[in-house]
Amino acid sequence: MFDYIDVFKLEAKCFLKDFRSKNKRETELAAKYFSGKTDLSLMQAQHIVAKEYGFNSWDDLAKAERWDLAAALNIAQNKKLSSPLRIWYSHEELGYSMAERYGIQGPDFRGDLDLVNYRQKHSWGWSSYIHINNFDVSFADLSGLDVSKATFDDFTIWPADEAKMPKNFNPKAFLEKRKNPGLGIRKLHQSGIDGRGRNAAIISQGVLRPHLEYRDSLADYINLKSDTAAHEGANGGWKVALLSGKNCGVAPKAKVYYFAVDSASEDFSQFAEAIRRVCQLHEELKKSGKNGIDVVVLNEVFGELSEDVQSAIKQAESLGIFVNKYPYAFDYADIECRMEGDIDNPDDYVVHVVSKRNDKKKNRDTLCLIGYGQTVPCQYTIGSYLFNTTSCLGSFWLSGLFMLCRSVRTDLTPKDFFATALETGDYREGIGVVVNPQRLIAKFKNK
Repeated sequence: MFDYIDVFKLEAKCFLKDFRSKNKRETELAAKYFSGKTDLSLMQAQHIVAKEYGFNSWDDLAKAERWDLAAALNIAQNKKLSSPLRIWYSHEELGYSMAERYGIQGPDFRGDLDLVNYRQKHSWGWSSYIHINNFDVSFADLSGLDVSKATFDDFTIWPADEAKMPKNFNPKAFLEKRKNPGLGIRKLHQSGIDGRGRNAAIISQGVLRPHLEYRDSLADYINLKSDTAAHEGANGGWKVALLSGKNCGVAPKAKVYYFAVDSASEDFSQFAEAIRRVCQLHEELKKSGKNGIDVVVLNEVFGELSEDVQSAIKQAESLGIFVNKYPYAFDYADIECRMEGDIDNPDDYVVHVVSKRNDKKKNRDTLCLIGYGQTVPCQYTIGSYLFNTTSCLGSFWLSGLFMLCRSVRTDLTPKDFFATALETGDYREGIGVVVNPQRLIAKFKNK
């Protein structure tokens, strides 16, 4: 299980390294606590870190409860944001671990989950995609379970009997493997194409937890919600993580500005205001000598848009911002990797069941992007992870890839991006064209 103390230990080591490199911030903090010192020990660096996180000493920090360490990390992140994050399952609006404090649900948790036939009941019928995250399923025979159809997390308790486990399945190793964004994205990162210097905006309902996966990627959180005192949802963190998380993200060095708004069905005006704020932010970044906003994701705006929202979108597009919204202007399918598949191999992907329901024919005009079957930050604690099977995150994967392409082609338009993605992708009969990020980037480099 993830241990928060390791975060502080690492920060102390990094602090000591930066102090010895004569970095300004670390030098000033060292003078604050140890005036006149030309060198520090690791213990002294730990003391400084503990004090800066609100503890009296490193010993007090080391003895603190896990949720108190999580609270300290939350406070530190909130100081950097224009709107403090308000979190579920919290005390004084600071996120704690629900699973650790209140326990994991046992075998009598729910009547809608059938672990004999591996299915779950919803209002519209039975689904072969099940949720066992934060549950004890150690009593069940899961030997026939297709793990790619199960949402589970670090807190899921699996059968101790190996014969009752899915074949060749190690939950911890599987979660780690599926942090990979897939389709060769990490090879691009290794070559230096990782989104550094690029910026994105997300306009959505869910709030973010200051998860360690993406806390360094979150440039700001702007709360436009009408009920600012309400505790809010948590899956917004998944969106940031798939776009620019340090392990899961397609563009891990990019920065994300998150605009929290009410549901589109209740108030479209907030979306329009958020888009205009993105435009203003874009101009401010450009004036300061930085890159502007490459993409803004509006994944929760459906149906006919109000004139106000349409006007704001046109303003953003006139500035060269890709407004990534539904419905798309191109044929698109969400794909997921098979349970035992290679996440970098396009032949191991299938169309997700939701994409199968739509009536578009999967052909050479259908672009396929990863939307499901990836590890994302867990909603119960800021240091753990969950395997997602039912929440579509394709918009964020796509947005991350667009920013990688903007790294090598700064004037890239969405139209050119999609056309080139179809041209350089891997066609698969009955599915469509699976995007090939490496060939896509190479094509833009040579244009």
